[in-house]
Amino acid sequence: MWRPERLPEETNMTNITKYIAFLRSVELGNITQAAIELDYSQSAVSKMIQDLEREWGVKLITRTHSGVELSSEGLRLIPMIRGMVQEYENLNFAVSEIHGLESGILRLGSFTSFSTSMLPGILKGFRDTYPGISVQLHIGEYTQIASWLEQGKIDCGILDMEHKSSFDMEFLFRDDLVAIVPKDHPMAGARTFPVRRIAEERFIILREMMDFEMSTFLKKNKTEPALSYEVNSDFTLLSMVESGLGVSIVHRSILYPTRFNVVMLPLDKDVHFDVGMAIRKSDEPPAVSRIFMRFAKDAALFHA
Repeated sequence: MWRPERLPEETNMTNITKYIAFLRSVELGNITQAAIELDYSQSAVSKMIQDLEREWGVKLITRTHSGVELSSEGLRLIPMIRGMVQEYENLNFAVSEIHGLESGILRLGSFTSFSTSMLPGILKGFRDTYPGISVQLHIGEYTQIASWLEQGKIDCGILDMEHKSSFDMEFLFRDDLVAIVPKDHPMAGARTFPVRRIAEERFIILREMMDFEMSTFLKKNKTEPALSYEVNSDFTLLSMVESGLGVSIVHRSILYPTRFNVVMLPLDKDVHFDVGMAIRKSDEPPAVSRIFMRFAKDAALFHA
């Protein structure tokens, strides 16, 4: 009788395909999305999962109004299935390396300021060096990226180094908070922007959930901004400052390269964040992730 703690010893291509279909359905929480990503029909992915359930005599998933969720049996088996899929991907990558044709897929989580500043240059260099590796980029804030990484929806993520207790991380660069003001603002020619002035200015801020560092900074300095606008986009915020609607505080990295006609001023209190690349602690990172981590670290040091 088959025991749940063991997977079938004979793992052929058909089974690997089923494992991949099952794994991506769970990671995405949706069979239809997994089918689109894997270039199968929705019914084909459903049948592959049903085949596994029938072969193993267990219920792997439960279907909900919003998608699919792991059953208790599926939760027990998913680490082994993920490991087998990763080993298969590593094997494919090793074979492609032998032939000089490195190929694979990297699922990367990143936040807006890094994704619009340093990351495009890093990705271009990575593509030029490894043209066979495709990148799926997922944009979110730190909490989302950490959750995606824990759930296996991404292979690696760009996070504040304060997450190093939860993940294995490599330092990439240091970011800091700076003030931005319109070109004609009275403070435009100043050497620094006093934090105390936040309470005196028409202030534009990102919604709290989208900028945790800014919220923490304001609370730590016991500063209540004279709020004029609350927005949910970094670029909307920059455009509004450019138009003279107020001032703001942003991550320095969002200002590179310069796209908006604003003046950047260092704060009179240093506020910086160490940013790194994270992978799950329990994992031997996929070969593609290891390559990208090395490449990104070298590129970040070059741009520092």
